[in-house]
Amino acid sequence: MTQRDKADRTDPRAAVRRDSSRLARRERGHRSFWRSLNVLGMVGWPITLGSVGGAWLGRYLDTRLDSGIRFTLILMTAGVLLGCFVAWKTVTQKHD
Repeated sequence: MTQRDKADRTDPRAAVRRDSSRLARRERGHRSFWRSLNVLGMVGWPITLGSVGGAWLGRYLDTRLDSGIRFTLILMTAGVLLGCFVAWKTVTQKHD
């Protein structure tokens, strides 16, 4: 922590400026519901499509190869993991 950071933490005027700028940013973003819905879609769709696609492909392979539910479970798990990875990369990437 630098000397300036310590001074900003103890200076009440700096705290008021910081809090007022946070409040102004929050009030400006009236689309917070839509933004949250967008993030939910960005996270939900890759996981859903990965798990459903893996289950569908696994079920197809299980019926063709007569292997019980082995491929269904393996590919559904792989789809969920891949979907989680894609969702994580989407959320953590820098947006302009």
